[in-house]
Amino acid sequence: MRSSFPSLLRSFTVHMLALSTLFHVIALAQESKPTISVRGEAEIQLVADEIVIHASIESRAKTAADACKDNREKSRMLLEFLKSLKIEEQWIQTDLLSIDPIQPDPPSSKEKGFSNSQTNSDPFSDTAEEENPFGPRRRAIGYVAFRKFAIVVKDLKRFEEIYQGVVDKGINRVDSVRYRSTQEKAQMEKLRLQAVRNAKERGQAMAYELGAKLSAIKSISNSTGRLDSSGSSMGMGMGRGQRYGGDPFESDDSSGTNGRITLQSSVEAVFYLGNAEFKE
Repeated sequence: MRSSFPSLLRSFTVHMLALSTLFHVIALAQESKPTISVRGEAEIQLVADEIVIHASIESRAKTAADACKDNREKSRMLLEFLKSLKIEEQWIQTDLLSIDPIQPDPPSSKEKGFSNSQTNSDPFSDTAEEENPFGPRRRAIGYVAFRKFAIVVKDLKRFEEIYQGVVDKGINRVDSVRYRSTQEKAQMEKLRLQAVRNAKERGQAMAYELGAKLSAIKSISNSTGRLDSSGSSMGMGMGRGQRYGGDPFESDDSSGTNGRITLQSSVEAVFYLGNAEFKE
């Protein structure tokens, strides 16, 4: 047994080298085959059956407690209003309350020489400085409490009523108002297949003119989504300038014009060619 082990090891090594060489030859043969690149496309328009409102309530006060109290009260009124309209809880998303201090503007160059100078932007008339190891620091002049909401309106005929109502109940920033369709996900899956079929048909037609045929697929990539990005965006009140990064109800970033949404799928495919001989 001991004497045969080295010979077995040599035999195994030889077989592995032969197999590696074979794979290398196959790979070179594949790379030497001619290829053809084509783009397949598909597009569809959907009628929107939902509108998503991204908005927030912001409350400002001299103390954090007062800002939070005001925000809680307005948020309660908003949710009660939506409940009275029979909007289900699953179509209302509410973020946690956030609190930020309001800092005074830094003194201008003319004011730097006066220790008792005040900035014009201080709405609470408090510019006291706090001592810290890095030098004087201006104390916060107030606090802003804010909470974000996402509301899905499924009855489009009542949109204006709902939109006006949420503003009346405390919404003082509207980040965006966007169309959406409940058929988007299903239609996107169909669009991908249509784009693939379109790429194959184009590849076959081009190969035929070259006196060849498609033999195998080398690579394929797909991009599917909305063609435009024309959902309306609005800002109002004391907005923080922040926007939602995406639809919290698991839909792609919305687009649409006059209640219509355009979806598009594009496929980039590379095919290997067989019997590649130019026609006479």
